[in-house]
Amino acid sequence: MKDILIISYEFPPIIGGAGVYAHDLAIGLVKNGHQVSLLTYRTPANAKFLAEFSATYNITCHTIPGTPVIHFYQLYLRLVNLLKQQQFDLIIFSDARAKKMGALFSSSLQRIADRSVAVLHGGEQNSFFNQPSRLLKLSGIAGKMMRFLSQQQRIVVVSRSEYDLWENSPLKEKLQLIRHGIDTEIFYKRLPAEISAIKAKLRIDPGKKIILSASRLVKQKGQELLIACMPDILLQSPDTLCIIAGDGNYLPALKEQVKVLGLEKKVLFTGGIPRTILSEYFAICDVFVLPSQFQESFGLVYLEAAACGKTAVAGNRGGTSEAVADKQTGYLIDPFSRAALTDRIVTLLNDDKLRDKLSAAAYERALGSFSNTAMAARIVS
Repeated sequence: MKDILIISYEFPPIIGGAGVYAHDLAIGLVKNGHQVSLLTYRTPANAKFLAEFSATYNITCHTIPGTPVIHFYQLYLRLVNLLKQQQFDLIIFSDARAKKMGALFSSSLQRIADRSVAVLHGGEQNSFFNQPSRLLKLSGIAGKMMRFLSQQQRIVVVSRSEYDLWENSPLKEKLQLIRHGIDTEIFYKRLPAEISAIKAKLRIDPGKKIILSASRLVKQKGQELLIACMPDILLQSPDTLCIIAGDGNYLPALKEQVKVLGLEKKVLFTGGIPRTILSEYFAICDVFVLPSQFQESFGLVYLEAAACGKTAVAGNRGGTSEAVADKQTGYLIDPFSRAALTDRIVTLLNDDKLRDKLSAAAYERALGSFSNTAMAARIVS
């Protein structure tokens, strides 16, 4: 058994957030018999979640107030105090703010370098090196982050796509590819009676075919293209309902797009929801659709859908191809092509045999290759 500390400012997890990684990794480590502590921030909004998370999994949660501007310093001071009290075998800098804190105080933290690991989820090259914010640039973040990453025991990348981005960097020798694993206690396949009960609870017509899309709602995640496709989809599959789950700054624009197209009864928004509720929406959908135009580092949400027994239509960018096997567990399409997206969705909605075949393959692949216990075992080894 090892004593492990995970540092993740973002917690509890939200759809598409790095907090999901810390959450699922912590649970996988506990299941594998390790003692886990979490260092994060606290607010009145997350206090209940942290208490339940700690009690359920016997994880010790250490927190800071998360005061704006000085939270990096607060996080550092709390870490220093913890290191005086406890001899951790492994310290994991999980999300972006954890790594920023590590970079800003890298000289002081060098003494734990032989037992610390940084996790790269995607976007770090731009946010730390190529296109940092003005404030981060003034702080000299590029040099400090390179020093911090260089002194890590290992640098974990969550996909082959992300690994390839760093292959020509001075950090190459420290890279370790460990793909994200799924929390199958949250995301799992329901029986037909359970699906019917969820539809009744959510007041969803049992005769509807359901498209689900879920992510942080920001521009270019693909929901705008999905909404634009809905009139053509409805012509070929009239009893279809589209549900968009998540929150973000692009939500008002998406709602306005739905209003302009007169689709208020055909496209529903859930707003931000817990992952346990998202799992219920996965259960009732017929196909999961997220044609993201970003160079996604991985695409965990497609695997969460797969663990619930659902096929997916995804954009063919970045690491998404590692989460969705094209024509085997779902479809990869040009995320700028309205025609391609419409065609694949309609094909899946109207061909039950094909949809069931792809969904079954997605389910088997998700459970066989992407468990959070396997992820946890690799990060400790």
